[in-house]
Amino acid sequence: MHESLETQAILERMEEVRCDLDEDVQEIVEGARVMGKWRYYVQNYPWICLGAAAAGGYLIVPRVWRSQPAAQPPAELASPSRILVTPRSPPQGSARGALMAFVGSLVLRGVSSYALHHAGKFFAAQAAPSPQNDQP
Repeated sequence: MHESLETQAILERMEEVRCDLDEDVQEIVEGARVMGKWRYYVQNYPWICLGAAAAGGYLIVPRVWRSQPAAQPPAELASPSRILVTPRSPPQGSARGALMAFVGSLVLRGVSSYALHHAGKFFAAQAAPSPQNDQP
């Protein structure tokens, strides 16, 4: 009987460990599922995500390489055989410049809207008759 009590206690403890293990595994799976979503990082680490996005955008956008012509003597540059007129197309803006112009216009619109809204409130409050002035 002594062995059966010990055996029973061991079996009960093993059952408890199995139940705890199932709960722990479920918590780990849920945690991994949450951490696998990009929104988790944006909510918990917004500045790091913003910096990483800016750095990634900087690295992705190609640089414009402008090569300089090789140094040649002026007499060689002015020879009639080398004069060739080719029409140039207008310079194309970079994607970064277009994005900055877009963001700039959005910011300017937001600031002007904010200023107009609060100016309207201010002038409406100034134009409204105050109740203290009506009473003698």
